[in-house]
Amino acid sequence: MRPLSSPPSQHIHWGLGTVAAIYLLHLSRVLGWWHLPEVASVSSGLLYVPVVLGAAAIMWEVARHTAQPRVWRLLSLGTLLWGVGQIVFAVLQLFSGVFSAADPFFLALPACFLLAFLALERQEPSLVGREVWLDVAALVVSVGAFLWYFLLAAQLLNSPNDLLSNAVTVAYPLSDLLLLTLLLARAWRGAARDWGQGRWVQGQWPQHERPIGWSRLDWDWTLALGMACFIAADLGYSFLTLKDAYTGQQWPDTLWPLATLLFAVAAVQASRGQTNRTQTSRQPSLTPAAAALPEAPLRMGLRTLIAPYAALGSSFALLLTLQELRSAQAQGVLVATFVVALLVAARQTLALRELESQRTKLEESRTQLHHQAHHDPLTGLGNRAQFDSLLPHLLAAGNPVGVLFIDLDDFKFVNDALGHRMGDQLLKEVAGRLQLAAGLDAAQAVTHCIRFGGDEFLVLTTPASTEHLHALGARLLNTLRDPVILAGQTLHVTACLGGVLSGPDATNAETLLRRADLAMYAAKRSGKNAVRLYTPGRHDHLAARRVLLETRLRGALERAEFRLFYQPQQERGGQIRRFEALLRWDDAELGSVAPGEFIPVAESAGLMIDIGNWVIEEACRQLAEWRHTQPERRVAINIDPPHLMRPDFLPRLQAILTRYGLPGTALELEVTERLLIADDDQARETLRALLELGIDVAVDDFGVGQSSLAALLKLPITTLKIDRAFISELGPAVLGKETEEGLHGQQAAYKVVQAVVALGAALGLRVVAEGVETPAQAQAVWVLGCDAIQGYLVGRAVPPEQIPVPLGVQPSAAEPLPLMPGNRWGKLG
Repeated sequence: MRPLSSPPSQHIHWGLGTVAAIYLLHLSRVLGWWHLPEVASVSSGLLYVPVVLGAAAIMWEVARHTAQPRVWRLLSLGTLLWGVGQIVFAVLQLFSGVFSAADPFFLALPACFLLAFLALERQEPSLVGREVWLDVAALVVSVGAFLWYFLLAAQLLNSPNDLLSNAVTVAYPLSDLLLLTLLLARAWRGAARDWGQGRWVQGQWPQHERPIGWSRLDWDWTLALGMACFIAADLGYSFLTLKDAYTGQQWPDTLWPLATLLFAVAAVQASRGQTNRTQTSRQPSLTPAAAALPEAPLRMGLRTLIAPYAALGSSFALLLTLQELRSAQAQGVLVATFVVALLVAARQTLALRELESQRTKLEESRTQLHHQAHHDPLTGLGNRAQFDSLLPHLLAAGNPVGVLFIDLDDFKFVNDALGHRMGDQLLKEVAGRLQLAAGLDAAQAVTHCIRFGGDEFLVLTTPASTEHLHALGARLLNTLRDPVILAGQTLHVTACLGGVLSGPDATNAETLLRRADLAMYAAKRSGKNAVRLYTPGRHDHLAARRVLLETRLRGALERAEFRLFYQPQQERGGQIRRFEALLRWDDAELGSVAPGEFIPVAESAGLMIDIGNWVIEEACRQLAEWRHTQPERRVAINIDPPHLMRPDFLPRLQAILTRYGLPGTALELEVTERLLIADDDQARETLRALLELGIDVAVDDFGVGQSSLAALLKLPITTLKIDRAFISELGPAVLGKETEEGLHGQQAAYKVVQAVVALGAALGLRVVAEGVETPAQAQAVWVLGCDAIQGYLVGRAVPPEQIPVPLGVQPSAAEPLPLMPGNRWGKLG
């Protein structure tokens, strides 16, 4: 956009005032307030020429301050030429209406104005669309019919002048009429346009945002008003000339200079308006609250509705006044009315086509909105709204409907560790896999995949059976088994699936969803990564049991119902110096509750932080008591990664160690391998601080979750504990029962344990084998190089008062597999 020069200087305003004063002087003379001497009568037609020429000069000067300098220079040129024409006209004193040398100068004004209008439309389109141009054309032709009937027909038919003079006579009102119609249409549409650009606040416009339009005349309107004065003067001149009554000192002579004065005022308004817009554009943008306000609608409906019918109605009204249809006047009106009818018909045809186009777009928008309302924007699967509308239709069909409820394991930790963006990527990958696996059922049943919310998915299938649901659930779990690589991390996705079949007692979405949810939680309690189908009675009992467990857990700490049992670890030299603290719960009403049952409930209820703090306190208290007589003893405590990364964890732990007088070397913290994907500064800082205190950090159940070997290089840990799932495959519990499949699994487990031990040795980590239950398993892990073993072979978890004083047994050179003689630990618990 061209840079704008400074606003018009003060001399423009003085010039505008001078021109206005000269006009008032001319007006007073026409009104008869004073008279020129008889000798100066020849100059009477020149008195208002300074007004015209001054207005042209003002327009030319302020043009460079506007956004449309070319437009205003064309308007200035047309006004200037008209003033020259007036000089020629006054000098020649030709009032008869015949063609003269002044006419080309007069006709230059509408020509220049038309060029200016076209340039303005190219730069700032206002008459947009063929419908608008047809409306303008209909209005022009309709008004032209009135001009023909009341003025032009009589002027041309009764005039003794030649054809050229008559053509010039007709050109004046018609050209002015065309320009007036165009300018009025532009001003009208511009007002509606500017109205829609502001913001409507509580029924009114903000003071600083009132649109330039109906409330305050814009330069469009001032220019249109000037053209109205100009055409009125031309029509008056035509009437007076037709009656041979024009003298050069009548009312048209007051309107011509007034029109040019209004042109100059419009130019000054345009320069000021552009300055105001520039200043507004430099102001700070609207606040978010103001930007959120609804915009006022465009006030175009009334104009669009009235314009074509006003033109057609006025033309037909003129027809009704005709008494003689064969006259030239009547024929002209008939032709004009026919043309208006054609234009309106064309206009309505375009309107109907636009209406059809809008209807098509509306249908497309409605379809798109329906799709958006019933589909998840992230995964593209159906959403809860689709489930609510789809399931009743499937049930109404009469075939059994199966519902599988899928919940991803530990997805919240993925979000916390890698961020929500990576979590979304994982959800999209899971959704694609589920949809692909469910689609394989299309030949036998119709399936629908739904993202129910968060990391929960639903699969609907019909017709369904128990066997079909089992097979579909197994296929869905299998498709999730392949690892997913996100942000350089290898994630192993597991899920819990709960399934239910519709039946006489399950005929609505609420019941089916509740039962599928119960079955899914049963899969979680069974160790995750499993499929469970709803069993009537049993799962309802489990749901009631879960509610009861949560209720009782909320008061367990206050009732002192928790205890810690301790399971020993045996080192390669035979020593037993380390114990893992394991939580037990004996409720007054429920009795002894297994950790696998109550810990998931405590986690979902948000109770594990308080319970974890109690475990640390109690383990340190017991350890302090032991170390009075057995200073070599150490205790390992299980801590959830979210608890470990809490800001208050370290200060609380240090305070407990200080209170019981324990060194950091007496303690070991065990975390699940979920921490390995927590590439988080807080996690690294916490682990580094623990090591500085002398506290060891062990990764529990290594190898069965979302392991990240790369994270082992970044996170400061000291111990790897191999999960019992691998150890249990190393040696058969009963000799002579080996099968080909068992031998293959044994070999695979052997290689995995060997790789983990080698990895630990390479990184300088202590490696502990969990779940060692047979001498053959102990033999295998010792040979592979494990540093310690833990399991029923060494000893079960027992209360602290039942722990015997261990015998320090040293291994022999021939047998590097030290086990305690008689294994007193194996007889305990």
